[in-house]
Amino acid sequence: MSYISLEVSCTEDFIEIFMAELAQIGFSTFQEKEDGSGLFAYSEENQIIEASQIEELFKQYFELTTVTYQLGTIEKENWNADWEKNYQPIEVENKILVRADFHSPNPKFPVEIIVTPKMSFGTGHHETTYQMLKLMQDKELTGKRVLDAGCGTGILAILASIKGASTVDAYDLDEWAVENTKENFSLNSCDKSVYKVWQGEVESIPVEAKYDLVLANINKNILLADIQHLQQHLEKGGSLMLSGFYENDIDDILNECQKFSLELTNQSVRNQWTALLLRKNK
Repeated sequence: MSYISLEVSCTEDFIEIFMAELAQIGFSTFQEKEDGSGLFAYSEENQIIEASQIEELFKQYFELTTVTYQLGTIEKENWNADWEKNYQPIEVENKILVRADFHSPNPKFPVEIIVTPKMSFGTGHHETTYQMLKLMQDKELTGKRVLDAGCGTGILAILASIKGASTVDAYDLDEWAVENTKENFSLNSCDKSVYKVWQGEVESIPVEAKYDLVLANINKNILLADIQHLQQHLEKGGSLMLSGFYENDIDDILNECQKFSLELTNQSVRNQWTALLLRKNK
């Protein structure tokens, strides 16, 4: 399988903005250039993204910044080699180290997570994943039931398992993400009796399934459509953790959450990206 690839050259200030914009039109995996001069974006080839959509997107910014781009394709086999060449470990608040298996362990971090992505979003580099990890680190998860909705690399589900969750379920629409999550669980020596990973959308969650914590790091539009379904699988007093949207989208997300007695208990903002933690009161 091959993927649509887009190389964007821009100033560092606009990298996160373009990631958000490109996610809205169908790109799902992003990688910043090591020198801060732009980014690479990838999407499955069967994802319909018109060249005109990309052109219109960047045209909006021509008066604000200098940006150039080049559209192409990349084979799955070439993805990991390119990723390994540029990947650097991520440190989350001096508590969590996210690294590849070719990096050396660092004992100063209480928690280490090993990931090797296969075109899957969520290696910890993006502001949203970073904030979800940060919020999760402060939660007691021993014996808890956790769902990772749209799991990507499985990094959030893996942290839940490491922190002692008794049940960790994870799903993603992308078959490569499902395969990747399973492999990353194995890389982290997680207990196979604890986790389950499947391919599907929000409707694929078993009707009877209930969780103490539901994680969803997805884009704004999908979240607005899925919140009504995700909250049905939360126990009373359970938590819903959301990210994948900008600070100026908070009101839209909270307005939807309030329909289902979801109360904001914590939030994080990092470079205009936001993560919210909500409690189900009914």
